[in-house]
Amino acid sequence: MRKTYDKKAYKYFVYNPNTKKILSGWEYKSDAQEHTTELGFANLKVYTRVYLTGKGIKPSLKKNWGTDKLSGVYSQQDEKVLYGFRKDIQVPEIKLRFNKGKAFGKISSSMEVAAFLKKVYGRNIEVQEQIIVLYLNRQNEIIGYYRHTVGTPVSAIADIPMMMAIALKSMARAVILSHNHPSGNKQPSAPDKKLTKDFAKAAKAQGISLLDHIILTKNEGYYSFLDHSDNSLNGLGTIDNSGASNELRKEIYNVFYQISKNPKNTPKIAEIIITQEGYCEIEAKIIKMVINDGITPSACIPHIESEL
Repeated sequence: MRKTYDKKAYKYFVYNPNTKKILSGWEYKSDAQEHTTELGFANLKVYTRVYLTGKGIKPSLKKNWGTDKLSGVYSQQDEKVLYGFRKDIQVPEIKLRFNKGKAFGKISSSMEVAAFLKKVYGRNIEVQEQIIVLYLNRQNEIIGYYRHTVGTPVSAIADIPMMMAIALKSMARAVILSHNHPSGNKQPSAPDKKLTKDFAKAAKAQGISLLDHIILTKNEGYYSFLDHSDNSLNGLGTIDNSGASNELRKEIYNVFYQISKNPKNTPKIAEIIITQEGYCEIEAKIIKMVINDGITPSACIPHIESEL
């Protein structure tokens, strides 16, 4: 009689050599070993399906399964959600796993990010709209990417809570959002801007910076919300930009870019502008000084650095 819980996905089994019974099945060996520790019985073994079958103990047969409640053993179980099969707990654990790959290193411009993303999108860049998220550490080094959704030639569904969950699970401190336009039109639509605003608000609430949102096309280049000083990137009502033109914001961005490349002269500012909140804070100070004192953004930097 085949048991409903004996799925082919389970490659490892916890086995009690005393009772000659299988106690539980698991997809990953580490989870099976963790279960033996939880049970607190030293003689338990972890065997593969092939090994057990070779010994005449087939996981598919009901008679080969026993209980994991071991008499004479006092063990305390913490509340846990497990990934795999337990007869008493049948809820899967959500785990984040990193596939092996070469580290990309530190990014410092939208051009570098777009070049990296184009490789990730591959040939499908002109077939289906996709949403791919890059996750970065405090040094703006890419620690991984998440292919969120693959949609139709004209749309893709964005689930902000899901994207933020991956950011929190991976301990990311910054995020770069991206999607492609198979049509070849790199200009952002109204829904693109709304997604950027909503994502920026969600990220800020968790202390994570949304560095940029990049729209990719196959032959027409890309659009960077940061390069175009798009207010959507700051979320809703982040700073008051009255009196500040796009040209001024671009000039401030160029100043920050030079600081990030050579932070030795202004280490305090370099540290602050790593986060979106810090970026907006220093930007607002520069805008105020430019308007009130009539000096250039680069001339504001030494004054701000000395005040920090």
